[in-house]
Amino acid sequence: MKLSSDKFFNRATCPVINIKGKTVTYPFVIQHKTFGFRCDAGVLGPRQMMIMDIIGTTIVHVIFGNKRYSDRIPTPKDIRVQKISGQYMSYKLLKYVTENLSNSDSGKIPAALYSDDNRLQEIDKATPRIKKAYGVKLNDGIMRRQLPFLRKYSSVQIEKMIRQTADCILQLNYPIRFFNGNDYQTILFNNFGLPSKLFTLVEVKITKKSKDGHILEREYDILMDTILGYLFMQNVISCYMDLLPGKFYEMTDYAQLFYRLFILSYFPNKKSGKSPKNPISLDEIKNRLVLKTPDSYMVRKIIKRILHELEENNFIGEPKEEKMDGKYVYRYKKNIWQTISKEDDNSESDLDKLGI
Repeated sequence: MKLSSDKFFNRATCPVINIKGKTVTYPFVIQHKTFGFRCDAGVLGPRQMMIMDIIGTTIVHVIFGNKRYSDRIPTPKDIRVQKISGQYMSYKLLKYVTENLSNSDSGKIPAALYSDDNRLQEIDKATPRIKKAYGVKLNDGIMRRQLPFLRKYSSVQIEKMIRQTADCILQLNYPIRFFNGNDYQTILFNNFGLPSKLFTLVEVKITKKSKDGHILEREYDILMDTILGYLFMQNVISCYMDLLPGKFYEMTDYAQLFYRLFILSYFPNKKSGKSPKNPISLDEIKNRLVLKTPDSYMVRKIIKRILHELEENNFIGEPKEEKMDGKYVYRYKKNIWQTISKEDDNSESDLDKLGI
């Protein structure tokens, strides 16, 4: 079993979590060299990022007619992916829409742009509208049965994670992936000055109770109509994603965060053989993971522990701490999918159909 995870989302975010009783102060801002990130409300940690993986994977399976989480996730080379990536969403429309968003839209893509009778006809007569925002239904009872790593959570806990994710308001650099008819291109975009939620939680329904009245299952109506939600949807249906095995979500919080932020979406350049995040400096790790301890020795211990856990779970190999120009840096070998997933639980072949 595996989930898909949006490359750009992993690259663009930072954890926003309460640590050792210290509550987050808003706005929460991280700036490191060219990297910028701002959170105006909410919590964004490993479990909230997991919720986004589940939503993204669900969208992929719904759009491409899959019935189980164990079904094959298509690649960008798939003709179906290329078709839907550009369907009703031309380059001209994407540029116009993203360049003409305003605060009056309250962090959402104006619904009027979905209709046939709108001003986009003047922008691109060939494709005079953008696609409607997708809606997703998640049932936490079905999710727990089909996704083993969720079984340790109750319906109450899953509801809290989903609500926390829905309440998060972010401003970040978030490029858009799009098939132009010949090849994929990336449109640079950021929503600084246009704070947006990740999706709209439309409704939560109670779908199952125990005999004594305890809630056992809930169903969530989710709409990807926010600025970031809509663009997340575009990237997901373009299948610009990384894959994560079920065992990933069983690791400690910082091991998950380190892998997402620094390893998952980065590959060596084909010409140079170099990776943009390998080696990676202690300073960048400390800033992006929001490690507050002032003791450099303690930060080094934390990083070594993280790398050891990732190595034990086959996500990386040969982790090393080195000194370059008097500063600590960390190297590792990024393992291929076959190595990462070889010990993952593949018992989901008989899973029930998705409840969506």
